[in-house]
Order: sequence, then structure tokens, then C-alpha cells
Amino acid sequence: MRHSIGQRLSRWLLRCHDLVGTEISLTQEFRAEMLGVRRTSVTIVAMFLQRAVLIGYRRGHVRLLDLDGLRDSTCECYVAIKAHGSALLTATKA
Repeated sequence: MRHSIGQRLSRWLLRCHDLVGTEISLTQEFRAEMLGVRRTSVTIVAMFLQRAVLIGYRRGHVRLLDLDGLRDSTCECYVAIKAHGSALLTATKA
């Protein structure tokens, strides 16, 4: 199954949130490389997420404003990836 750029960006931002918090300092070029898409595609999707008041975006800085809304805009993979990551962390602590 293929996911849209919007779903993939939302999932990626949520995973970043899980690791570093609501303030994410990364360029659009880096996010584009992480998603395997053009920078202009990330710009368009980020603008859509910003208009929906899910994120706040300012040159190289993203602030996650509505985590529930981002979860709704991603795919089921986010929950699976988060659960797998939590299981790995629990296993390494044991």
C-alpha cells in the first residue's frame, strides 16, 4: 500500500515528536530527503498542515500544534511503528 506524502510527513513528524518533542528544527530539504520526495512537495504539504492548524512552520522550525489532528492525518503505520519502537526500548532495558 502506498501512502500519500501528507500521511508520510505526518507520520514522520509524529515520530520526531516521540523522540525530541514538539519543536523540530529541520530544513524542508532534509525532510524531503527523508521522505524521498522533492522539496516543493514538502512545502505544499507543510502549507496544507499549517492551514489546518496542525503545525506551525517557520524557516527550518516546525512546531506541532495538534497531535490528535496529525494522528488522524497519518496512516495506521504510525501506531505500529511506535509500538515496535516501544517494544525495542523495553527489550533493551531488561
